[in-house]
Amino acid sequence: MHADQHGAVVIPEDVMPVLGEAIKTLLTNEQIIIGPAREPGFDICKLEAAWKIFEEART
Repeated sequence: MHADQHGAVVIPEDVMPVLGEAIKTLLTNEQIIIGPAREPGFDICKLEAAWKIFEEART
């Protein structure tokens, strides 16, 4: 079980073996958007380009 100020969730035991790798994938994919968003000059064009890469990474 995980609980914080946002709520609680129970993680089924059968998910545990793949959870670590899934978290790594999530963090890596988030950086596709978050990294450029933190750079000076980030704009809608850069967001669209980053989003395209993000979508490709998800599939």
